[in-house]
Amino acid sequence: MDERIARFIIREHIMHIAIREDEGVYNASCFYAFDRKNLALIFKSDPASHHIMLAKVWPYVGISIAKNTRIIKRIQGLQAKGFFTQASDEQKQQYYETYPFGRAIKGQVYALEILWCKYTDNSLLRLKKLEYQKQRSKDV
Repeated sequence: MDERIARFIIREHIMHIAIREDEGVYNASCFYAFDRKNLALIFKSDPASHHIMLAKVWPYVGISIAKNTRIIKRIQGLQAKGFFTQASDEQKQQYYETYPFGRAIKGQVYALEILWCKYTDNSLLRLKKLEYQKQRSKDV
């Protein structure tokens, strides 16, 4: 993953996820921590919430992260595809280091492994967007 993409993900803190449901798509917003080693977004949510129940059925989700600005030349954002899973113990620890108050909130910690992403940064004045595609294992 390009370092500029990783730096953007680290600077931001809210992601929007889109999960398939029978009637279309359901959206949710969550605070996240970035697991740089495993290229995953870690978040906490109630296991009974609608978005978690849907993600357990349809684990491939859409993700977006955007810088909050109205100035066109400062627009930055990430579109991504991720795979939903339970967070590892190491990821849980990382989440609570980022959000200590999270221990007081009901829920479980989950991870979204980034499979593909496209990063837009209008300050770079590029026509081409930066992309990342996870390499598939030969064993899969």
